[in-house]
Amino acid sequence: MAAGYVSLALAKVPALMAAAALQAISGTVRELGGLRVADTRVPTPALVVVLIGLGVLLLAMVLARRRLLLASAGLVALTASAVWICTVPPQPQFRSGVLEMTAIDVGQGDSILLVSPQGKTLLVDAGGLPQWMHSDFDIGEDVVSPYLWSRGIHRLDAVAITHAHADHMGGMAAVLANFHPRELWLGVESRSPELQKLLEDANNLGIVVVHRKAGDSIELGGSTVRILAPGVNFDSNTLGRNDDSLVMKISFGETSALLEGDAERKEEQLIAREQSQADLVKIAHHGSATSTMPELLAAVRPHFAVISSGVRNVYGHPRMEVLNRLEQSKIATYRTDLNGAVTFYLDGKGVSAPVVH
Repeated sequence: MAAGYVSLALAKVPALMAAAALQAISGTVRELGGLRVADTRVPTPALVVVLIGLGVLLLAMVLARRRLLLASAGLVALTASAVWICTVPPQPQFRSGVLEMTAIDVGQGDSILLVSPQGKTLLVDAGGLPQWMHSDFDIGEDVVSPYLWSRGIHRLDAVAITHAHADHMGGMAAVLANFHPRELWLGVESRSPELQKLLEDANNLGIVVVHRKAGDSIELGGSTVRILAPGVNFDSNTLGRNDDSLVMKISFGETSALLEGDAERKEEQLIAREQSQADLVKIAHHGSATSTMPELLAAVRPHFAVISSGVRNVYGHPRMEVLNRLEQSKIATYRTDLNGAVTFYLDGKGVSAPVVH
C-alpha cells in the first residue's frame, strides 16, 4: 500500500509476492484436504489411549524448542501415537453371549442397531430428514455415526434399508462412507433418485447389495435373521406406499425381536400369518394409526415394544389409539421421544430390563 503512493508499477512487486504466498497456502490446504488421509474417521479411543495421546502431544510441544534430535524424537512419538489411534481400533463395547437391539434416537425416523451374541453388527436404517425441511443437518453423520463410534465400532458387518423413505435411509450415505459395511440389504428396490444414488455409493465402496425376500434366513453370529416381508411375489400396486417395508425377525435361543419398518395394515395382515411371535417388537411407522393392528399384536404377543418418533413431531406420532392398544395388551412400551435411545438385551431365555440412554 505504501509503495502504491510512489508508483503503481512498484506496488505490483510486493502484491505479486503476497498473492503467490496466499495461493501456495490455499493450494496446499486444498490438495491435502482432497486426500482421504486428511479425514480419517476413528471410533472413540479408550480413556487410557486418550491420556497417552495427550501426554505425547505435551511432550512433543516441550521438545519442539530443544535440540534437533530431541525435537525429532517428539515428532516421531506424536506420529506414532496418531498412527496407533488410526490403525488399532478400540475394543467394541458389546455384551458377549446376548443379542442386543438398540433403538437409536434419530428424531422422527428409524435406526436400529443389532449386535449378535458373537459380536456381529447389523444396522437397520439410519434415520434422515425429509427434503421439505431444507436442512443441511445429516442424521447419519451427526447422530448415528457418533453413536456407533462411541460404542467402539469402526466397521459394520451389514446394513439394511427397510424402504426408500428419507426418514429411514437419509443418513445411510454417511454410514456407508464411515463404516464400510460388507453388505447392504434391500427389500423392494425403489426407483427413487436418492436410493439409486445410495446404491451407486455402495458400488463405489465395494459393498455387496443383497436383495432380501420373505422366506430368506440369514445366520448372524449366533443369531438368525428371518425375512417375513416383502413377499417373493410382491405387487406394489396392491399394497400401500409403506407396505413395501423389509420386515425381519431376529432370534437367539428362545427369544426374538420383530422389526417392522413402516409396515401398515395390509402388510401386517401378511406378517400375522407367519410365525411372527416375538418377545420384543419395533412398532411400525413410528406409532401411526395405520399400523400395530390388534390381529398383529395377538399373533406376536410381545412383552416389550419400542417406538421411534421425534419430540413434538408434526404427524402426531405415536397416536393415542396405538398406545391404548399396547396398554390393553399389557405390553411395556418405550419411546425414543421420551426415553432417548433404548437398548434391549435378549439372552436366549428372556429380555432383560431395557437400558435408556
